[in-house]
Amino acid sequence: MKLSLLFSPLLLAANIAAQTSQTVPLRVISFNIRYDASSRGDGEKRWDERDCNVNTDRCRRYRLTEQLKTTAEGIASEGAAVIGLQEVLNRQLEDVLEDLGSQWKHVGVGRDDGKKKGEFSPILYRPDVLELVHSEVKWLSPEPDKPSTGWGAKTRRIVTLAVFNHIATGYQFIHANTHLDNVSSESRVNGVRAIVDHIKAIQGRYGPLDVSLTGDFNSAPGGDASKSLADTGFLTDSYNLASAVRVGYLGNTYTGFQSGQATSRIDYIWFSGSGTQEQPFTATRYEILDNLVDGIFISDHRLVMCDVEAKL
Repeated sequence: MKLSLLFSPLLLAANIAAQTSQTVPLRVISFNIRYDASSRGDGEKRWDERDCNVNTDRCRRYRLTEQLKTTAEGIASEGAAVIGLQEVLNRQLEDVLEDLGSQWKHVGVGRDDGKKKGEFSPILYRPDVLELVHSEVKWLSPEPDKPSTGWGAKTRRIVTLAVFNHIATGYQFIHANTHLDNVSSESRVNGVRAIVDHIKAIQGRYGPLDVSLTGDFNSAPGGDASKSLADTGFLTDSYNLASAVRVGYLGNTYTGFQSGQATSRIDYIWFSGSGTQEQPFTATRYEILDNLVDGIFISDHRLVMCDVEAKL
C-alpha cells in the first residue's frame, strides 16, 4: 500500500507525459481533377464514357481514381486521410466515391445552386475513422451564405469547411478546401481573407482547433493569394513546412495536358502555425505525384500530398 502511494504520482506523471507526447498521423491530399469538359483541347481525354472501364486508354477516370485511392490508403493504420478536390462536377463526384469505395463519404455542394449544379470543392473522408462534427459551405463574396460572386470573380467561388473528430484519439481539427478565381486578383486576395475569417468563426464556436487547408489558389508562391495568406501568419505552406522531406515533382503542380507547357505551383496544402509560434504539425513527407500515367494525362494538375504528425 505504501509503495502504491509512493509511486502512483510518478506513474501518473509518466502517463501524462506519454499522453502529451502522442501524435496522430494525418495524410492531407489536394487534387484539381479537371472538370468533365464537353470540349477538350489537345492531349485531354474524356473523363469517362461507355466501355472506358474496359478500354481505359479512352478516358481519365480510372487512372485518376486509382492514383487517388492508392495515395489515400497509404496512411498508417492508426492515422487518417482527408482529401480536398477541386473542379468536381456532380457526376464526377459520384464516380470518385464509387471508385474509392463505400467507406468514403463527402461534404460539399455545387457552387452554382448550393446543391448539385456547378463545380464542387468537396472534402472526402472516412466516417469510420473521422467523425464529422460540423460542415458548411461559404461563397467567397460579400454574400457568403448564398450562391454569389464577388470582387470581380469570373465565376462563383466557394470554400468547404468541416470539423472532424479522430475517433480513435478524440483529436479534433478543421479542414477547409477551396478553388480561387483564375481571373480576378482582387477576388483571390479577398477570398483568402474570407476563408481565414470563416475558419476563425468556426474556432470561435468549437475552440482553437488545428487547421489544414487545401486548394487550387491560381497563384504561384509569392503571388497575390499565396502571399496574402502567408502574410497573415495564420497558416504555413506545407511545401516550406516539409522542406527536408519533399519528394516527387518539386515546384510544379499545374502542367496542362501536353508535355512542354509552362508549369507552376498553384496547388497548396496549408497547416496551422507560422515561424513565430510552435508548430502543431510536424511534416514527415511532402509529395507531388506525376499526372502522366501510362502515357495519359489524368488531369492538368498534379496531386499534392503531405503527411504530418498532429500533436494531441
